[in-house]
Amino acid sequence: MHTIATLPPVAPVRLHHGHPILEPVTAHAWESRVVLNPAATLLPADTHLEQLFQTWNLAPFQRARLRHAGGACVMLYRAQGEPDPENQHAPSSLGLALFSPTLTLLYRHTKPVIKPESPFHNLGVEDPRCTRVGDTFYLYYTGYATNQPGNPDAPRTVRICLATTEDFLDWTLHGPVAGDINTVDNKNPALLPRPVDGRWLLLHRPMEGPDAMTIHLAEAEQPEGPWHTLGPLMKSYAYQEFDRSWIGAGGPPEALDDGRFLMIYHQGHFTADGQREYDLAAALLDFSAADPVRARIEPLMRPTEEAERLGDPELGVDNVLFTCANYRLQDQLIIPYAGADSRIFGASVPVDALVAALEAQAGA
Repeated sequence: MHTIATLPPVAPVRLHHGHPILEPVTAHAWESRVVLNPAATLLPADTHLEQLFQTWNLAPFQRARLRHAGGACVMLYRAQGEPDPENQHAPSSLGLALFSPTLTLLYRHTKPVIKPESPFHNLGVEDPRCTRVGDTFYLYYTGYATNQPGNPDAPRTVRICLATTEDFLDWTLHGPVAGDINTVDNKNPALLPRPVDGRWLLLHRPMEGPDAMTIHLAEAEQPEGPWHTLGPLMKSYAYQEFDRSWIGAGGPPEALDDGRFLMIYHQGHFTADGQREYDLAAALLDFSAADPVRARIEPLMRPTEEAERLGDPELGVDNVLFTCANYRLQDQLIIPYAGADSRIFGASVPVDALVAALEAQAGA
């Protein structure tokens, strides 16, 4: 049996001295309490980004800083305000913020870009992951909904939904994706950045049914589906410190030059007396192998800072690290993540060192 006290062979570094890179704005009702679990994509400084500058109506100094930085991190973050008394719930919206590649905030949209108004996500637009295919950005997210608004006792659904955009302001909402992955409550969808043997692959985590609360794999001919599940990809280890453990996808896995993928994912745990912990972990995936999971490092990063251990007393969840994004910046993997479901932070880890540590484990 594993122990959570095992030290990782490569340790991520908290960026900006561990300070939040994004915090709630009390003047905005939709994001006045917590911001968390962002999708993110890195855009290079090219003609496409210049066109987006025009769409976003950025100030000249913001454009200059992003050009000088070599590009922009576009972040789509989950936000919550005060709970809605009618539903006894604080609905989640998605906000838009722009950062330098090293996660210095340069612009923040004042209104949500996707609101919890459609019937398939009328309780929340949650935990998005963003994958670029050409000039289209595919945002897979969790749609949290009820068919009886105003009735807190009515059944609620948790389904994998899709929205697409070319500019992050104008969105096409496709709703729950077609296929067999939404036959049970499901979440943590992450679209891989390129096809494998002509198939698009999607990570997901069913909350019910066989092999629930483990990372599953689905395939499709197109990045929007319909999706056919292939069953479980990997399960959590058992830990001597916890009564129950599970795992789910983080951001879309990073494609490596040799056809493999580097995946950051989350581990969830409960002790017998109900204490929770969420950590980050890493795996090396090779879909040409009989077992695609070649190696894994659990944990890679645990909540140790105060803002990671203590969240908003009503909306936050204590002792949690959670990520929906990662991107490569030169030799570093940048990982935006939420601490205690309340604030957004950043970390980095050397890609080559992390891959080498995973390879050493695979060869052990």
